[in-house]
Amino acid sequence: MRKLTCAEAEPLLEAFQANELDGVTSLAVQEHVEECRLCQNLMRWNAEADASLRRLIAATPAASSTLRERVVAIGRNERHFIPATFRHRALALAAAIIGLLAVVTIWHSRTSRAPDAMAFVQNHIQTLAKAEPVEFRTSDPAEAEEWLRTRLPFAPAVPRTDGSRLVGARLCQIDNRPVAFLLYEHDGKPLSCFVSADSQRRLRGFDATAANRVRLGTCEGKNVAAWDADHSGYVLVGDGSRASLLAFASQSAAQIRDGREN
Repeated sequence: MRKLTCAEAEPLLEAFQANELDGVTSLAVQEHVEECRLCQNLMRWNAEADASLRRLIAATPAASSTLRERVVAIGRNERHFIPATFRHRALALAAAIIGLLAVVTIWHSRTSRAPDAMAFVQNHIQTLAKAEPVEFRTSDPAEAEEWLRTRLPFAPAVPRTDGSRLVGARLCQIDNRPVAFLLYEHDGKPLSCFVSADSQRRLRGFDATAANRVRLGTCEGKNVAAWDADHSGYVLVGDGSRASLLAFASQSAAQIRDGREN
């Protein structure tokens, strides 16, 4: 039986944990998970989220049957005697509550869809494992920019920094959005730079923010940095130190800003 890749296994993990897959597919997912630490972590996070939700539901008190019956009886027997003024106030209060719930629902839906740095780290690991990690090999940032502009719905600015050498570029998708992938050699180590048309301010998975608003974090043993520049979002992933990534990000942000002003 052919082994599954991470891209094939990840969409099946929740169904696998819920025992909703057929026997053959379930066995294929199990074999993949046993060998893949990334998917093991995703399953662990899914299980922790489910457990937290169950604890929240269990801790929420439910109305007793007696209380429900009393409320229904009051509404049935006394609804004709409620003063008009009170009814109007009750309707206004109900409308306000419905509006508040709508706002909370919209806010929750937006925050729940906030991307996670883990997606970029996974792409970094999977890309570097390929025999050819880039589609377009070049050490010239201008050539990389031209190649990307003809293939993306936005025009990413390719960072030019001291102490790093551009290896090439490729196209990828993060959370179903088109993203430019740039591979560098920085301090003797591979460094992935992702550029998207979306701001990275809502990206989760960071525990520190530098004075210049570059956000820093660590995920799966990889250091991550994120910042916004020139209406684009940038994410760095690599084995270098946080200080090294911060230096790259700071110089890149300043270079892009100065280029825009000139």
